[in-house]
This record gives sequence, C-alpha cells and structure tokens, in this order.
Amino acid sequence: MESINRNRPNDSIQRQAELSALIGRAEESIASGKSFTRPSEAPSSWLEISSLGRKSAIESSWLNNIGRAGIMAQQAESSLDTMASGAIRVKELVILANNETLSTADREVIAIELESLRDQFNQLAQAEDSYGGKLFHTGDPIQMRIDTNVLVTPSPNLQTVTQAIDVGGVPNDLDTIMTTMIDAVRTGTAGDRALQLDAGDSLINHFSNLVASQGLLVNRLDQQEDRLNQSQLTSTERRSALESTDVPEAISRFQSLLVNLEAAQKLYATSSSISLIRLIS
Repeated sequence: MESINRNRPNDSIQRQAELSALIGRAEESIASGKSFTRPSEAPSSWLEISSLGRKSAIESSWLNNIGRAGIMAQQAESSLDTMASGAIRVKELVILANNETLSTADREVIAIELESLRDQFNQLAQAEDSYGGKLFHTGDPIQMRIDTNVLVTPSPNLQTVTQAIDVGGVPNDLDTIMTTMIDAVRTGTAGDRALQLDAGDSLINHFSNLVASQGLLVNRLDQQEDRLNQSQLTSTERRSALESTDVPEAISRFQSLLVNLEAAQKLYATSSSISLIRLIS
C-alpha cells in the first residue's frame, strides 16, 4: 500500500512553518517593542547599532574628561582672577608709596599690605584642586582628551603662573618681584620705588592674560560639552529608530501573515484531501 505521506505537498508544509515563525517573531516584536532580537534578523541595523554603541562609549569618556577639566579650569580661572585683582591692588599701593609726602610709618603700612598680598599669591599658587592634586602643578602641563586628536590643559602649570613674568624685558618670578617691591617701599629710595611702577604693570598684564586664556578654555569646554551631548542625543534617537518596532507597520504585517498562513493551511488541506481521494479511488 502506498503511503499518503509520500504524496503530501512538502513545500506547503515548509511554507506554513516559515509563516508560523514569522508570525511568532512579529508577535514578539509587537510585545517587546523591539524590531529585532538577533543580529541575523537585521544584520545592517545590528552593525549600525554596534557602531553607535562604540561611538557613544568613546564620547562618554570624553564627556567625563570635560567634566573633570571644567571643574579644574573654573577653579583655576577663579584663582587667577583673584590674583589679577591683587595685582591691581599692588599697583595702587606702589603708586601710593611713590607719594614723597608719606612718612616712614605710612610706607611701613603699605609694605605690610604688600606682604599680605604676596602671601595671598603664594597661597593661591599652591592651592589644591577639587581632586586633591595641585591646581597649578609643577612640570609639564596636564592634558586631557576631549575629542579625536584634541587635548586640553585645564589649568596652567606653576611655572606659567609664577615665573617668566616680563618686567622691562627681563623675566622674573612672582615672589622675587613682590619681595623687591616690598623692600623698595620699606627701605628704598625714591628711584627704587619709581622702578616698581613697571613691575606693577607687568603683574597686571601677566595675570590679566592668564585670566583671559583661562576664560577662553572654559568657553571651549562648554561648547565641546554641548556638541558631544547633542551627538549622543542624535545617536540615541537613531538607535531607537533602528531598534524600536513600528507598531502600525508590525500589526499590518502580522495580519497579512495570518491571512497568508490561513490561505496556506486551506491549500494544504485541499491538496491533502485530493491526494487521499486519489489514493483510495
């Protein structure tokens, strides 16, 4: 006797199995809100999502660096601004000290205030940052990466802040300038005190330039942070578009698959009936 199974339309059975699998995936996609769960279901989308993930991870590390650099840069800007204000006060005191009507006691008071400003400068120069390190460290500048091939120095080093201050074309360090100025006010001649006017201007110019440079750095960090945040938002939106199920389209596809499956089942049932009739006739 010839077996009925040998005459069944295997293609129809395979078609029903494929449609059932597609319906199952469509149901899962609608329920989970994810357009696919395995790379093989959407290879190109999976590759793009992986690339977006790597890009996002790199940008997150840059944002962390920007956050740390921003805190240090703002702290340095504040300290330098205080030193710039102190330099202006130094110049005022030097001008006052050059008034030849002052007594020795008056100049002593000025010298004492200059000493206080020198101590303030030294204290600010040796201050620690929010992470426990020196805000103005010695040696090579600390650099942080905030983009591909982009490094920034969040704060100048100690040498930049306190050394190589141009006074009449000659480099001097801050402590020497202040000490010479104090000695000139306290015990120097009128000529010695007059020379300190240029030193006062040099201090103002030096710290004003540092404050300006630091302000530009802070602005640059803010702009880079905004750019990276926007880039991450764009990546998130793109990833969501790739991963998320288009529910109306998925429901329409699901319904179409059900119709196709029902048609395949009817065709298979009809074919099976005809084969059985032929077999027993």
